[in-house]
Amino acid sequence: MTYQLFAADMDGTLLTDKKTFNAPLLRRLVAFMTPRDMFFAAASGNQYQHLRTVFGDLQDKIDYVAENGAVVVARGRIIYESLLPAATLTKLLAALTSDPFFAGAQIILSGRDHAYMNRVSPDDAALARYYYDSLVIPPDLTAIVHQAPIYKVALSWPNQDITPQLDRLNQAFPGLRGTSSGRGGIDVIADHVSKATGLMKLEENRHLLPVDVMTFGDNGNDLEMLRHAGCGVAVQNAIPEVKQTADVVLDQTNNQDAVLGYIQRYLEETYETTI
Repeated sequence: MTYQLFAADMDGTLLTDKKTFNAPLLRRLVAFMTPRDMFFAAASGNQYQHLRTVFGDLQDKIDYVAENGAVVVARGRIIYESLLPAATLTKLLAALTSDPFFAGAQIILSGRDHAYMNRVSPDDAALARYYYDSLVIPPDLTAIVHQAPIYKVALSWPNQDITPQLDRLNQAFPGLRGTSSGRGGIDVIADHVSKATGLMKLEENRHLLPVDVMTFGDNGNDLEMLRHAGCGVAVQNAIPEVKQTADVVLDQTNNQDAVLGYIQRYLEETYETTI
């Protein structure tokens, strides 16, 4: 089987714990893939604008399944987006800010042009600015949902097990789906959206089938795309459920160039070359 699309999760998978990746190797891989109609995609819960920043000079040479599938970009052009309805967001924000069960939530609305965060400590805002370019802290988040297109709501509770909140969110808000973000937080998106549905949009655009796709992941929000792809690959540091779901479990972790090294070996063996 010859795979044509290689889609990798970011945090905990492609990126090291220090938020770096082997850029020279990715440049060589992309240079090899491009004339052969092969593609590399970042499939992430992260904001699209932030992902472009991470990839630097490569940003327009790869594809993106961002916001856990709510935004899909092929060579710099948005080919699909799923926005959360203002009425649904208003109901969610009302619960998050008034129900004692959700007390202390850090809330970020991730939108097309900006991300919007509730008032928190300077340290929390500084950390959030790594993941969200154009971060704004408005006086009222509820007003924002009627003014700006929103893809995702990112939630976290400092030093807490998020399982109870995740369960409550998925039971109480029809039309929404919460999934673990892999950083001790929850990403809330439309219930029809996942990295797998985002990949399907990319496959349609690239005239590919699921069997043409190899995906890489480490956490709960990667499960759908690992099941969807012709080959799902887990890095060694993945959670047990991801390892059980994957077709291949790598010996290397995200800190050992696991993803790019595996793609390199696959391409070199398939095409009998050196990259």
